[in-house]
Amino acid sequence: MSNVYGLDFLRSEHNLPGDAAATPTTSATPAFRRSSSSSIAVIPDVSHKSDLEKQSDVLIFLRQHRSSGCLPPSVIYKSLGIDLSDGGVDSAVANMLANNPKVNVEEVPDPENPSLSIMHYGYRAKFSTVRDRATLLAQINRCKHGVKWSDLTDAYDDVEKDLKKLLAGGEILGVNNPEERDKVLFPRGDHFLVELDGCVTVDLPELPVEPEDKNDLARMEAYKQELLRLKNVRQATSHLIKTDIDHRTQIRRGEAVRVGNEWFRVSSAVREGVSLDNQPPRAQAPPSVVSMKDLSKKNEVDGYVRRFDQNTLPLDGSLSEEVGIANLQSAKKARERLHAIAGGEGGTHRGVSGGASATLLSSVASEKNSSMLAGVFAKSIAASFGMAASRGPGAAGGRKRPTAMIKRPGEGGPGRRGPPGAKGKAAPDADSVKRAVEDAKQAASDPSLSYSHAVRHGCTKDVRDMYLETLDLVPTSEVDLHKVLLEKKLIEPGEKMSRPRMKRKANLDNDGKPKKRRYYERKNMRRTNTHLDGTDIGAMLAEAAERQSQGKEVGDGGM
Repeated sequence: MSNVYGLDFLRSEHNLPGDAAATPTTSATPAFRRSSSSSIAVIPDVSHKSDLEKQSDVLIFLRQHRSSGCLPPSVIYKSLGIDLSDGGVDSAVANMLANNPKVNVEEVPDPENPSLSIMHYGYRAKFSTVRDRATLLAQINRCKHGVKWSDLTDAYDDVEKDLKKLLAGGEILGVNNPEERDKVLFPRGDHFLVELDGCVTVDLPELPVEPEDKNDLARMEAYKQELLRLKNVRQATSHLIKTDIDHRTQIRRGEAVRVGNEWFRVSSAVREGVSLDNQPPRAQAPPSVVSMKDLSKKNEVDGYVRRFDQNTLPLDGSLSEEVGIANLQSAKKARERLHAIAGGEGGTHRGVSGGASATLLSSVASEKNSSMLAGVFAKSIAASFGMAASRGPGAAGGRKRPTAMIKRPGEGGPGRRGPPGAKGKAAPDADSVKRAVEDAKQAASDPSLSYSHAVRHGCTKDVRDMYLETLDLVPTSEVDLHKVLLEKKLIEPGEKMSRPRMKRKANLDNDGKPKKRRYYERKNMRRTNTHLDGTDIGAMLAEAAERQSQGKEVGDGGM
């Protein structure tokens, strides 16, 4: 399409009068053009539009530029052709915008003439305090009775993207409202997270090394192309997570899972190359992070796009280079370092096994405290010193005091050796033992180890199924339940079923604070000792009655 200015995206009213090839374009949403200083400023012609249509165009424009704050009428006129200045052609539209609850009007001094003021117009969202993901989550947490999805979509740019991430990660709850075709969001409250068995890793090609000679344009161009290609490959394959334990018994498709400190849903897509929102309803992840049953059997007939087997956990998105992939790689290095220390690296101590080391080195998730495990692991490393020096690496035997073969401070010589004719190595000194123990404790306390396991909301699938299957076997009567617990030796014979009920103190309120003493005058109560009126005692009684009517204390509280 050609026009006077040679710009194809302009509207039909700017076409040449005799241009037969020009075809008018219509759209429900007006196309706003951003003009630059180098191009000719073209003011759109809106004389054929009604005031309501102009108001709608201004609202859409302000919403698209809500991050810019309030805009002067000159900016709106250059982009839309609507004159909102004082006494302008579209003063009726300006009055409509001033009364519109979605428009924020501010009176700003004129830069050219400060004695005058100009009205600036900006978009007003329903929740004006919501500006980013943190304030968005805070606003939802304040709405105990829920807030509509549609009421938050105009808060800021990419707010829907943040809402989807909050729902996918289970930070908020979502309930579908089919009557209004909307979704109601609720605060989740406290989280109950559980680690899944199996160490998770991701197999990705290594990125190329940047050439040292950056002036070699040919090599730099080849490096950039290879880097871009490998990044795309890593992005495309990072949604398939490798694991050494089958996750199908612990989590379902569509449920939320955290890998590398990033939340995803276990992939349930059945159509390749289609976004998650455009998948069939039966293949879309539910709003809840936990499902009580598997998705539709028809999905298995059609076939899922991403495999979910004993060695693979599919995600509905790709890990990011900065967070997910970096955390998984750090966790892998931390595990390798821990295995090397536990295996007796360098032959300075014998390998350790069992206890804390078995828990740390195992692929099975544990609920034990990580700092406690690190301390016990460091002690086992300290106890292993001396065995390797006297019997060689990997030698078996009874336990020895770790200080028996350690050189004491002040002792001469490069280090004590075993008895004459022994083939053992020199015993390590105290500094070597201390350094090795600190390295072991630091390796066991590495925060990267927390990314070794995938994390989910609620108990695992097998535990929930076991609970539901055995729920009918649990006695409903407290007496019968007490007998079963005694038979299974879960409680002691003399142990009571429940704790004794706490006695409530009469002088405390519901919050446990001392009650305030209040004095009330009974209805129709009057003094009978009127014969004391006019005396000193009568004056004191009258003053006490007045204080009592005001709720104040009187004497020692006897009245």
